[in-house]
Amino acid sequence: MPAAISVRQLAVVFPGRFRRPAVHALHPFDLDVEPGTILGVLGPNGSGKTTLLRVLAGLQRPTTGTAHLLSLPPDHPTLRRRVAFQPAGALPLGVLSAPEFLQYIGCVLRLPDRESDARAALWLDRLDLRHAKNRAVKTFSTGMQQRLALAAALLGEPEVLLLDEPTSGLDPLGSAAVMQILQERAAAGTTVLLASHHLQEVEQICNQVIVLQDGELRARGTLDELLGGDELALIVRGIPASGTAAVSDAIRQQGGELVRTERSRAHLFALFRRLQQQREDRQGPR
Repeated sequence: MPAAISVRQLAVVFPGRFRRPAVHALHPFDLDVEPGTILGVLGPNGSGKTTLLRVLAGLQRPTTGTAHLLSLPPDHPTLRRRVAFQPAGALPLGVLSAPEFLQYIGCVLRLPDRESDARAALWLDRLDLRHAKNRAVKTFSTGMQQRLALAAALLGEPEVLLLDEPTSGLDPLGSAAVMQILQERAAAGTTVLLASHHLQEVEQICNQVIVLQDGELRARGTLDELLGGDELALIVRGIPASGTAAVSDAIRQQGGELVRTERSRAHLFALFRRLQQQREDRQGPR
């Protein structure tokens, strides 16, 4: 099966102005991403993450090298619906409502009206935007605009998703909803490139990661390949406190050491979800 994304010696150099030196936004590198992969694109600000996504979206021409998505160059017209890019920042056409904005995107993608409206209703529901469907997009919070931008990217059911900080400004519940949707799309065969500073989210859903620094590809691989060590951790559940000493002795006899014991504790996200459920129970069905 051909790679969903294939990059060969791709480089981007922005010419200097007013006697300033040229900026090497991306140094030459190769990259292949298989279908159904969620690839995390990591790096500090200015490392080249957004430039890479813009090249793949057909919005920035590389200085040297090539990029192909679904075996086609990024600016090929048939990729308009097959590839979607969610950039960072505020949405255009802020005077429109969320349904109107998605109707516009549907027209750009040349979707049939009925199909476009059905998909828009689905994603507005999944991304918890139904309650604000009559408001102008310009009145939306940053997180709401991010969720609407993702709905627009998903509208054409693309085979490749290019996402630039898709959970920026989202609360934990909103981020969890986005992560679940991306995992569902990847399971259905969609390839996802996810540029993010949220390392915990990247660890949660990405099959592979690349790390950019100063426009150079510094690391790539699965999380196990990049982060795995030689030590094994033993996690035990259900032993009473009185049995800890016996377990410690057994571990010591095998040449190991019981480093610590601690009480189990739910994550903060569980607290957010519980409080949200209580809120929904109080409000009743919308």
